[in-house]
Amino acid sequence: MEINNRITMRYLIRALKYLVYFAIIFFLIVGIVYLFSNQKAAGLSFVDLFKEGSLPKIALFFVAVSAIYPKLSFYKKELYLNGDFTKYAEMVDDVMKKLEYEQEKSEPGCVTYIKKGAYARLTRMYEDRVTFETGGNPVYVEGYRKDLLRILSMINYRVRQESRDQENQ
Repeated sequence: MEINNRITMRYLIRALKYLVYFAIIFFLIVGIVYLFSNQKAAGLSFVDLFKEGSLPKIALFFVAVSAIYPKLSFYKKELYLNGDFTKYAEMVDDVMKKLEYEQEKSEPGCVTYIKKGAYARLTRMYEDRVTFETGGNPVYVEGYRKDLLRILSMINYRVRQESRDQENQ
């Protein structure tokens, strides 16, 4: 029960972060268009750019998109290894370092990584954590979808390469 509450809370926090993020981006773009518009009528204000009654619809759209976005952007994937995770821990650490991640914490059954750079973390709104649940095989890896696909691809390639090297010896 506690795990479900924690997952739900994390989902809600991500949704709220994306709501704020999308709203800021939207108003920045509209503000830039307003500032550089050659067609400014006398007395036209920023709010006048929107048709009457459209702001609540825009807000509802942002709420809907920000509620769906975490579900589409973050997921958990299985990683099958040829043995226990401890056998591949150093290789995984090497892959993560090459992708500019640093180990945040390592506990029995769980290893987490975060991005090294502050700018990279900020652009992901500090939702850059990649978690390896190392309790068994398969290992479950959770994180931002785009990064996770790259990480898993590199790890799978290295595991296959290591298997081929062992067969050739």
